[in-house]
Amino acid sequence: MSMELNPTLAQAAPVALPKVRKDSVWSLVPSFQESLPGALAMIIIAVFCGLPGIPWPFTIQNLLSYIDQILPPIYGKGLFVDLLHFNYVVIGLVVGMVIRNVIGVPKSWEPGLSFTPVLMNAGIIMLGSQYMLRDLIKIGGRSVALISVMVFACAAIVIIIGRIFKMKDSLVALLSAGFSMCGVSAVVAIAPMVRAKSEEVAYAIAALITFGVACLFLLPFVGRMLELSQYTFGIFSAAGVPNSAQVIATGFNYGFEAGKVAGFANIGRIVLIPAGVLFIYFATLSKDIRSEKISYWEVIKEKFPFFVFGFVGVWVANILHFFPKPAVYAMETVMIWFFTLCFVGIGLQTKFADVKQAGIGGVVMGWVAGLLKVGITLAIVVILMKFKIF
Repeated sequence: MSMELNPTLAQAAPVALPKVRKDSVWSLVPSFQESLPGALAMIIIAVFCGLPGIPWPFTIQNLLSYIDQILPPIYGKGLFVDLLHFNYVVIGLVVGMVIRNVIGVPKSWEPGLSFTPVLMNAGIIMLGSQYMLRDLIKIGGRSVALISVMVFACAAIVIIIGRIFKMKDSLVALLSAGFSMCGVSAVVAIAPMVRAKSEEVAYAIAALITFGVACLFLLPFVGRMLELSQYTFGIFSAAGVPNSAQVIATGFNYGFEAGKVAGFANIGRIVLIPAGVLFIYFATLSKDIRSEKISYWEVIKEKFPFFVFGFVGVWVANILHFFPKPAVYAMETVMIWFFTLCFVGIGLQTKFADVKQAGIGGVVMGWVAGLLKVGITLAIVVILMKFKIF
């Protein structure tokens, strides 16, 4: 029995299936229209906090200076400017956190706030214009070695503490990466490799944010008590503070030169992200996951922060005197703008409710690891100062 095709169907032209469109990296970036409200909010808040080069007298920084003038001095010093050291770093961060947790942030701001890491990376690239070759020589191999050792030593410390606390390997890996390298970025980098759950990522980020904010306010006081130089405190910040943004904020809260040194020294720690991620991956995971084949080159390619090349490019151009002095001063101002916007954005994204929701277990473990790291780093720095190495 033969079967004949329907002539209508036989003569019909083949139907072209729609092509599946692959999302590019740029398609994931919020559109200009979506990001505009959040970006404008950060700019307006930053201007009211106090941006250099902006002729706007009604700033919180000027208000605090005025309050210091009318209040009686404490030990001959002003409360906000001299004792609490409220500068553009602290003011921007605090104002952002107050708005987020007291007033609230509209959902329309969220796409714009997602550009905070981009602002930080742009500020770090501009930071390259503030260095010459002598700055690398001044920082020296000892400081680079200290930071490199602290990356892997802190990772090992967190892993040991995690074993003592009997916490899950994936959470231990997240905390180890976050506290040993560059905070939230390292957590995000290693999370897929260790199959971390969303609540575990929340634990790690909560611990990092709270500890980093504490470092921002407390470590400058410790540095002044010990009379650390701007250079020494910058190295201390880069080696001790977990999150890259908070490293730079802590340095600039101590002084402009300390912030420059902290930013430069932190580049070395950022470059170690791929190696640190692989170290933590093999040191924390169970056999079934560790037996899976991974491409070392893919890890290096995916996890390496390529904005470092921008920093190096600007730095080399400055060494070769491509930029005239007015341009270097202008780039310094733009750098401070980027950092201030970044700190405002970080404050606007810091939710105290997330810390509460994350629970106390991971936060406590993270704080213990962070305190150990800061304590060990400070002890090493003080010893090196005694021997006049720093």
